Amino acid sequence: MNHKTIWKEGIKPLSLSQTEKKDEKVDILIIGGGIAGMTALYQLSNVKKNILLIDKGRIGFGVTANTTGKITYLQDEIYEQIEKMYDFETARKYLKSQQEMCQKIKEIVETEKIDCDFMEVDSYVFGSDEKQIEKIEYLENFLKRCEVGVEISDKLPLSIPCTRALKVKHTAVFHPVKYIYGLANIALSRGMRIYEETSAYDIDQDGENYYVHTSHGVIEAKQVLVCTHYPFFVKPAWVPLKTHVEASYVVASNTDEIQPFSAITITKPVWSIRYHQNKEKYLIFASESEKITKCKSADESYQAVETQFSKLFPYHIEYFWATHDVMPNDYLPLIGPVSDMNHNLLIATGFQKWGMTNGTLAGILLSDLVLGKENEYAELLKPYRNYPVKRVLNTVVDSADISVAMVQSMIQKQSDKVKITYRDGKRIGIYTDEKGVEHCVHTVCPHMKCHLIFNEKECTWDCPCHGSRFDIDGNLIEGPSVFDIHENSDVKKK
Repeated sequence: MNHKTIWKEGIKPLSLSQTEKKDEKVDILIIGGGIAGMTALYQLSNVKKNILLIDKGRIGFGVTANTTGKITYLQDEIYEQIEKMYDFETARKYLKSQQEMCQKIKEIVETEKIDCDFMEVDSYVFGSDEKQIEKIEYLENFLKRCEVGVEISDKLPLSIPCTRALKVKHTAVFHPVKYIYGLANIALSRGMRIYEETSAYDIDQDGENYYVHTSHGVIEAKQVLVCTHYPFFVKPAWVPLKTHVEASYVVASNTDEIQPFSAITITKPVWSIRYHQNKEKYLIFASESEKITKCKSADESYQAVETQFSKLFPYHIEYFWATHDVMPNDYLPLIGPVSDMNHNLLIATGFQKWGMTNGTLAGILLSDLVLGKENEYAELLKPYRNYPVKRVLNTVVDSADISVAMVQSMIQKQSDKVKITYRDGKRIGIYTDEKGVEHCVHTVCPHMKCHLIFNEKECTWDCPCHGSRFDIDGNLIEGPSVFDIHENSDVKKK
């Protein structure tokens, strides 16, 4: 079994690493080469401005590579959640944005002739038990009020438990990393620049200009688009107070046939299903979606997904990986200026489990904003929007969960392969590998000082508060932290 995402297999690097340290001055700096950042670069690629995109690793190899690659507006119970938080019109407008992004991705793939295994499919939301029927009925009523054509049945196109299913058309699946590389090649052909292996770790402002400190020098920019999965700064966006992070676990197996549909349960427990065909045929299944603040063992979660998969499908698992999703506490993404006073520092986060449509929406919205264009979703998704009472209550719950996680992660028993000790007053985690070599790290996350938990399944140190991840030697894998956790330094800049 391969403990890695299927989307990285066979992808040839573009070799865009920066080879020297130097300061630069640009008009627009995009930080993050996932679907949001690369869509923004693509949208801006015909503009006569000095534009640069940087990524801490390889473009498309971050969170985008851990998704299931669904392009759909049928998104479990999200419309009910938004309507209860705000009103019908807000939920209807979010639905409209998702429908438009499904069509936009299709248009880009066809116009630019991007080879990304794009396949139009029907999408299903279904209930796996009687308790979920009421929510299916709400969704049916909501979509009909929005004049969206739906079909209702009591089964899916495959034999798994289903009490009620709702189907829509005009959705798709694709290979997300191939799509990112397609956008990158187009942008590069139009004179855009991309630097891989270039980490941003701090931003200063002086008048109207921003100074982004990176691992290869300082980049001065008039406008900065932070398209990382989770912004690497707390103020002034205050994303930790507006979101929580959930982990889900994904498996892929060889299958006998490809079926033209994708599906997801309306509520937890999550079962997410899609098919993928490249050189071989695959069934992709995701489940076990929980807040990371529960400090649940990754090994326990993997075993639960494997058990559930074996109950539903007669296939052998070939790939196994985890993904993190930033979940806004009012169910709407955070896309736009970080505050009313910082209109040229913009973020894109909180895509929930729908990064393909919301990442595309983010790239288009941010590119419109920096060019001074009108966009009908700017007010709906601005990160500093007002707080309704229900959102305040969700914030209180999320904050309490993080406080509990900070304590639990400090006292929770670690893997048998790990020893915790103290050196010079610092908490050190020691992992001993199969060859008997010790790997020592600080076990406190540099982001907001939460204690890290060792993930025995993937041999990583994971933060149960905001999702930062590090390898066994303390090298940063995934933010919001921007620092390593090497034992031999307080914090090492990437």
